Amino acid sequence: MQISSDEINRLLALSGQSRTTNARGTGTSTSTGDVSTNSGAAAEVEVSSQGQDVQFVQRVLSRVSDVREDRVQALKTAIENGTYKVSGEDIADLIIRRALADNASL
Repeated sequence: MQISSDEINRLLALSGQSRTTNARGTGTSTSTGDVSTNSGAAAEVEVSSQGQDVQFVQRVLSRVSDVREDRVQALKTAIENGTYKVSGEDIADLIIRRALADNASL
């Protein structure tokens, strides 16, 4: 799965953060680190730009709520007003889909 720059920027806008630019001119939020060895020489560890983007998006997504509050509030209002209607056909369809999905993962 590829995560586009547009998607990363959209997530950043949601989180209120911005990307920094490394020496290559690619946007990242992490930097390379140095690891010391016994001989006194340093080995450089570098994560690819794509790997850095994946790590960054994972951190941003971990802070984003799984609950869509606007949708929850709209459904609560519809239920309270008595305007929320679901057909038996829709319920049966979802039960069957869930059962098939659960069996497919076994």
